[in-house]
Amino acid sequence: MSCVLTIGGKKFDADTFVNKTKLKPYRVRYKGEPIHANKPKGKKQLFSSISIDVSEASFDDFIQQVNDAILFLKKNKLKLTHILSTKEIEFANLDFGITSRLADNKIAVQVDTFPKELLTLAGNAGINIILSNYSNELFSNK
Repeated sequence: MSCVLTIGGKKFDADTFVNKTKLKPYRVRYKGEPIHANKPKGKKQLFSSISIDVSEASFDDFIQQVNDAILFLKKNKLKLTHILSTKEIEFANLDFGITSRLADNKIAVQVDTFPKELLTLAGNAGINIILSNYSNELFSNK
């Protein structure tokens, strides 16, 4: 999952939101649950949230992630209107995970641009956009 929409808040009722919108999260987290299942007495979730898979394109295929996100936002436009009308939602983030191209020492700067169509669709739905760059060394078999 390279592009994920996460929606949440401290008082966010994830189950009610999912039932109302019919969005299909791959993960639901609840405030107060352990962050790590194997550490039940450890740190707890500060927010309730849902995470929805928006693109399964590879971390190296930013353009496909963007195209998938545009399609997702168009297809789910009515469902996503509930983000702005649900006061308990404190954040809605569309996170694009990409592999950094800087590690091979042949590139001095990495620039990735979001098209205005994506920015408009996300902005109108009250969704922030995040670009998370991951070291390609984490994904290599060195």
